[in-house]
Amino acid sequence: MRKQSSLVFLLSMTALLGAGCKTQEQIKREQLVDNLSMQMVESQKLTADTSVRMQQIEERLGLVTGQIEETGQTSRQHINDVVKNLQERILVLEESNKTYKELLTSIQSKLGDQDKYIKEVLASLSKISGTTPSKKKVSKSPYDIAIANYRDGKYAQAKPQLIALLDSKKFKGSERASLIHNLGMIAYFEKNDKDAMVYFGRLFTEHPESGYNGNGLFFLAKVFERAGKSAEAKQTLEELVAKYPKHRKAKEAQALLKK
Repeated sequence: MRKQSSLVFLLSMTALLGAGCKTQEQIKREQLVDNLSMQMVESQKLTADTSVRMQQIEERLGLVTGQIEETGQTSRQHINDVVKNLQERILVLEESNKTYKELLTSIQSKLGDQDKYIKEVLASLSKISGTTPSKKKVSKSPYDIAIANYRDGKYAQAKPQLIALLDSKKFKGSERASLIHNLGMIAYFEKNDKDAMVYFGRLFTEHPESGYNGNGLFFLAKVFERAGKSAEAKQTLEELVAKYPKHRKAKEAQALLKK
């Protein structure tokens, strides 16, 4: 009886142990299956994400490619438009140039005809009068000759001529003022400061309203400066600016006073 009970207990324990081992294997298998399932799901997610990203990249690439093509087409179209516009302008300019050439040719032809007509008229007049047309020589006065020599820088010739005209007392007003002024300028260029002071001072005293005083006072100040009389030079420039502000030498005088 005891042996039978022991056997039953042993069999029961064996069955229990067998049942316990089978449960652990099932658990391991289930865990393995779960892990594989999770890995598969993750792989599927990664694959899906990758596909989506690839699709997005392809879409963006297509968009960029389309923009590039569109931009290129627009640029080409713009260039074509510019070239066409330039060609049209060139045609207009060529037409205008052609018109101007025709007009110039017509004018030259008319001028030639007029010149020919004038020569014919002059020839006819010469035959009628029996003389050949010639330019009449205009005799210059001593004043004109002296002034011309001064303006040409021929001071050696102009100086005695100007002195003679001034001493003759035949000239008044602006003509007399010009004689005095020109003699003062010749004295300045010859560095004859004494005579320059006399002539410029005489010009200012005898002809205070003359426009020659603007230039005369300016060079009188230079004479003073050259003689080392800075105070007199400054006073002369101030007189020039005050009495002849519109004269072209007034601005130069102001610039010298600011130094």
